This record gives sequence, C-alpha cells and structure tokens, in this order.
Amino acid sequence: MTTAPTLKSVPPASRPRGRDVVVFQPPTPLQGEGGGARVLTESPLKSILSDINARAMTPRQMQSLSLDLYVSGILSWEEHVDLMFQPDLLPNFSTTIGALTGERPRPDQPRDFVRVWEQKLDFERRFAPTQNAPQDRALSILSVLRRIPGT
Repeated sequence: MTTAPTLKSVPPASRPRGRDVVVFQPPTPLQGEGGGARVLTESPLKSILSDINARAMTPRQMQSLSLDLYVSGILSWEEHVDLMFQPDLLPNFSTTIGALTGERPRPDQPRDFVRVWEQKLDFERRFAPTQNAPQDRALSILSVLRRIPGT
C-alpha cells in the first residue's frame, strides 16, 4: 500500500502553484522616452472627445459617450448611470412617458445636452436643496460636458 506524498516531502519545484504566498510589489512607474525632461501624456478626455459636440448629440451617442467616460475613469458609476439613462431609448416609451407627454421617442434627434444638464442641475437645486448627492453628480456631469471642445 502506497501513501500519498505530503507537502513537506514534495520538493518546492513540484509543489502545486497557487498555494504559495505571493508578496505584493507595487507596479513600477512608466518610463518616458528619452529626449526631454518632461513626459507628455494625452488626457483620456481629449482622446474620447475628439469629434463630439455636447450641444448636438443624440441620446444613442450620449449613452456611448457615458460608457467611454466611465471606463476611462472620468465619471463615477453613479454619474455614468445618470448620464446614460436616456428615456427615448426605453422600449416602452410610447406607453409611459409618451402617453403622458404626447410625444414620440426620438433617439436619433440631436439635442443640446449641456442645456439638458443645466436644467437638471437647476431642478435639483430648487426642488431637492437638502440632497447634495444628486446636485453634485449633475454638477460634475455638466462640468465634463462643458469641457468638450466646440461646446
């Protein structure tokens, strides 16, 4: 009868990986290319917003932009959720919001999202003055939209 080897009897090179203790080491800083004393980096906002106008975007484009801004770390999760919610893209728009307003969904109709978020911020300040979180999110989103070139 053979007995199974114990961990102490197995040489370290053949021990199962994953049971070893791994010491955390912080990542090394990126090295810039030679030639200058300053390392120039491009803003993630600039690369995302190269051909966008926040004053003439469709709700579909705004959803896509919101995801890009969240993934790049510019928006928080809560800001992303607020910005990506576009009522015109809801499948039941005509039986809910449309039934109340008499409008049809226009997901491909450009609109001025800077103005939309100015109105949202104004609404939050007037009707929920004690709730700071929605105001802060609206202000943060508005400041990002205002930084878009051509806005």
